[in-house]
Amino acid sequence: MNKEIETFLNGFSEVTRECEKFCFISRDKEFQLDAIKKLATFKHRAVSLKKRMITFKDENSANCMLSLENLIDAMINELEMWIVLKENNPDKAWDLLINAQYAIKTSAQAHSIALKLNAERYVNKLHLIEKLLFPLQMFFSPGFVIERAECSICGKEYGECEHIVGKAYMGKMCHRKIIKN
Repeated sequence: MNKEIETFLNGFSEVTRECEKFCFISRDKEFQLDAIKKLATFKHRAVSLKKRMITFKDENSANCMLSLENLIDAMINELEMWIVLKENNPDKAWDLLINAQYAIKTSAQAHSIALKLNAERYVNKLHLIEKLLFPLQMFFSPGFVIERAECSICGKEYGECEHIVGKAYMGKMCHRKIIKN
């Protein structure tokens, strides 16, 4: 593994260990806000390092940094969720929980480093938070027909290229972009 990324990982482990102590409703909001600031600063470093790895055409390292960037996003969203719950805003808290769950899923899809950093444990924690804090939800969504979709990596019609939705390519996640005519 790249030496810069190893150094980043050491700091990442230290910062996340320090900040995860505040991922509980009983922790003071000011501590949670400080943890969010630390994580946001670390995320900025992750994004910068990912960009450097892209310029070096080091896809494995770029995808590793994408994974770490999403792990940080998950923690930030969880911390913000606890804050808005204390402010009696359950709708916003729900959105933040879903964002955290999506970020941790994306992290695991981007690179195997997420597994080494116990992302599965974090997925389970977020799932338990969902079941314990939020009642069963009923959703209704409008139906629509997708006329055309493009690959987010190359811009070609999705299915006419080799890219796969949910897979990382040079630090970017592949997804279908729905195009309205």
